[in-house]
Amino acid sequence: MLLTNHRNILLTILLLFSLILMAGCSKPAPSTPPDDSQAKARAAIEEALKSNADIGAVSWAPDSHMVLYTQKGKAEKDDFSAVMAWKLNDTQAKSIAEVSPGFMAFTWAPDSKHFVISETPGEGVINRIFDVGLLTETYKFNSLDVPVWSPDSQSLVFGFEQHDFGDSWGSLKTYRLGQAKSEFIWNTKNHLYKAEYWDDKGNIGYTETDSKGQSSHKVTQNIKPSISGLHLGDSKAQMITALGSAYKETPPSDETMTFSKPVYRYSYPEGYEVFIGQNSGGIVEILAQRPGAETNLGVKVGDSAARVFEVYRDKYIEPESIHDGKLYGVFKVEGAAALAFHFDIGPGSTRDDIKPDSKVTGITLTYPNNMDDDF
Repeated sequence: MLLTNHRNILLTILLLFSLILMAGCSKPAPSTPPDDSQAKARAAIEEALKSNADIGAVSWAPDSHMVLYTQKGKAEKDDFSAVMAWKLNDTQAKSIAEVSPGFMAFTWAPDSKHFVISETPGEGVINRIFDVGLLTETYKFNSLDVPVWSPDSQSLVFGFEQHDFGDSWGSLKTYRLGQAKSEFIWNTKNHLYKAEYWDDKGNIGYTETDSKGQSSHKVTQNIKPSISGLHLGDSKAQMITALGSAYKETPPSDETMTFSKPVYRYSYPEGYEVFIGQNSGGIVEILAQRPGAETNLGVKVGDSAARVFEVYRDKYIEPESIHDGKLYGVFKVEGAAALAFHFDIGPGSTRDDIKPDSKVTGITLTYPNNMDDDF
């Protein structure tokens, strides 16, 4: 019996030793070699491009699946160049557009699904957005410089300038893919803006040049100020979603307030007045007097002036009016808008009379021109 046990133990030890030896001598399964076909295809395209002196402005997509470049001699117009797109798995490039001698840059969206062609005719910049899948132009807009993509590849930010009746207005604008038009962040008389970057935290860096030619670097975000969840530009349906349908409608023919264009007034008994453009269908002004009605930064009707200034003066300026100096308690906010706080300062008082303990009795979100101003 004892002999049998010793024999079994010895056999077990020998078996374990054999298994360990086999494991140590066995070779690992060969790993699958990396697929370098894409790298070879890119290298072949790059070699072909280098051999042609008429090719320039070579720009690869971030995902390396397509390259853009300009090529002389392929455009129909004299002095123009063809814009060529060569997808990695295609045997040859495709002509998708033409650019003038004022060509500036190709700008790729981070996700490689769109790109912008920017060129200058001599003053300003013309930008064309292209869809990579279709290789067709989807939108065209003007700017002061090459636009900057958002990190999510859905929007562009850029500076713009326009002239109204002899006045120069500079703006910082955004365009979101699929929209019918761009939107303002800032719009200021005799100022210029240039977009610098748009980072992952939503910060937009830009340069602002004032009427005296002084430039400063600033940062903002692409947010839309609101009162009780309503924004300028929102529709009537969005108003009803936010405030309900218990309103009284005043048609443009009966509206007594002065706006540059006809508006509908929607009055809510709890203390809201909303004005919607007859032609645009978008909100052009919001007045809230209901206690507790709050802005997107959390300042409410009923708060103190000290609370208003603590929150807003750190982020926004109180502009100078063309009529009566500094507008205390009025802030120039995103969307080229004005956010005005009203206080219990009594009849005959001015904004100069606001005290830290003055209470907010109402908040207006509007555009400067609705206030007969131009800041």
